[in-house]
Amino acid sequence: MKSKVFGFITVFTAIFLATPHLTQAADVNSQLADFEGSFIDLSKDWGEAKACWSDGRTTECFRTESQMDSQIDQRFTLKAAVATCATSVKLYSNTSYGGSVMSLVTRTVPINLSAYGFDNLTSSYVIGSCSALFYDYANNVSPTYPGSTNANSSAASMLTGWDNRVSSIYIN
Repeated sequence: MKSKVFGFITVFTAIFLATPHLTQAADVNSQLADFEGSFIDLSKDWGEAKACWSDGRTTECFRTESQMDSQIDQRFTLKAAVATCATSVKLYSNTSYGGSVMSLVTRTVPINLSAYGFDNLTSSYVIGSCSALFYDYANNVSPTYPGSTNANSSAASMLTGWDNRVSSIYIN
């Protein structure tokens, strides 16, 4: 019996170590995302991805925002979860809703944008059906963004002094 257990542990360890997305997933400072069938570490590089979304469990990236929106619509049509907002908070890397976009729906937990490679990049935003708070530092440490982040609000540019400054968010 001892050799069977040892053999299982050896095989499991070999599979775990040979599977990059499993070993990297333990790193809380990075977020692995599915992009066209491969995993990318968003904290390091988005590669050719321009739009990513996360529900706190799954993170997926796409070449366009419209591809991402289509996937989000399909997922929320199939199921609605209490821990997620029905419509996302979208953060854009450029003003006027341009550049790369990070779409988040996870509610009631701090979301550190560095894990998604989006720390200090927000230049415009669209808030979905749940209000949000934007923070200057990781882990929702104040100061908070003084602009409107109520449900269904948006800004084509950040208030003075806040462009490329948001490090974490909290969706209510």
